Amino acid sequence: MNAIPLPPSAAGSSPSSSGPNSPTNPTSPTSSSKRALSRQYKDAPPAMGVYAIRHLASGRVYLGASLNLDGAMNRDRFELNQKCHRHKALLRDWRAFGPEAFAFEVVDTLKRRDEPAIDYKPELAGLLALWTEEFQQRGEIGYPAGR
Repeated sequence: MNAIPLPPSAAGSSPSSSGPNSPTNPTSPTSSSKRALSRQYKDAPPAMGVYAIRHLASGRVYLGASLNLDGAMNRDRFELNQKCHRHKALLRDWRAFGPEAFAFEVVDTLKRRDEPAIDYKPELAGLLALWTEEFQQRGEIGYPAGR
């Protein structure tokens, strides 16, 4: 039986001593830098602004505003999947067409300022009103404001 020679780069290396997480790899993040990145992510305030849930087939759009965009979109998705969303027309379409017929989109975000005592709720309400008007002017059909 003839042995196949290994290329010089593979000779002498073992799977455990080379790879993206090996101690000799300079691009490998250390556990302390991983912890620092994780802490930085957790300490970062959530994005806030206006989001849309768009029914792809009809073009109808539900607009919402939140101090936590990811949380609000997750809540809406959860409520729709649990068949208990507060907006009945949106829920009716979700049940009829399924989740694959909808897209969740961030429409606009508010930038946080350094002043800690700012109440962003009035700004969010104004931003939501602005985008509601913009969507209406574009001719995009929104879900009625009533439940």
